[in-house]
Amino acid sequence: MRIVRSAVVTSWIGCGLAAFLHPIAIAQAAGNPVAVLRAAPWSPGDPVREGAGEFEVLCQVASLQKAHRAVGLIAVGDRHGLFTHGAENALRFVALQGVPVARIAPGGEVAHDPDDLFLDCGHLTESEAAAVLERCLNRHGSPPTAANPDRPTPGELAAIHQFLIPFREALGLASAPRPASNI
Repeated sequence: MRIVRSAVVTSWIGCGLAAFLHPIAIAQAAGNPVAVLRAAPWSPGDPVREGAGEFEVLCQVASLQKAHRAVGLIAVGDRHGLFTHGAENALRFVALQGVPVARIAPGGEVAHDPDDLFLDCGHLTESEAAAVLERCLNRHGSPPTAANPDRPTPGELAAIHQFLIPFREALGLASAPRPASNI
């Protein structure tokens, strides 16, 4: 399974905008199947930046998939865990293509996802969330995919949601407050 949006990728490369991408992805170790993406601090509504956000998400996933069978993303968004519109579309697309996407909202709460495709990391750090997601990927593999990510069926959404239950439980357990020890 390879994720390719050739029309989008070709148009952005053809415009030469790849050189102007903001570095929103943190460099990952070669053995890590989980990447951390950060929302870029630019003004919303800028069509060039919106396309660059989408391009960055798709490129990061494609890069991970070259080296790993099961991959995941930690998406560090704004205070509600959100990205620009273009990046949000790309995150939804990859989530429907078997890539679990876990959201972090620094200093806030992750916004509700109506399709329940994204995982909420609670108050975990990036590295803690990445470690939990990597363990889940190693244990459970990749979620099922939608035949048409632009129009997933209710059955496909239900299968993805059901598959992500152990991922949600692991993230919830990792972010649960720990009782203080009296030692």
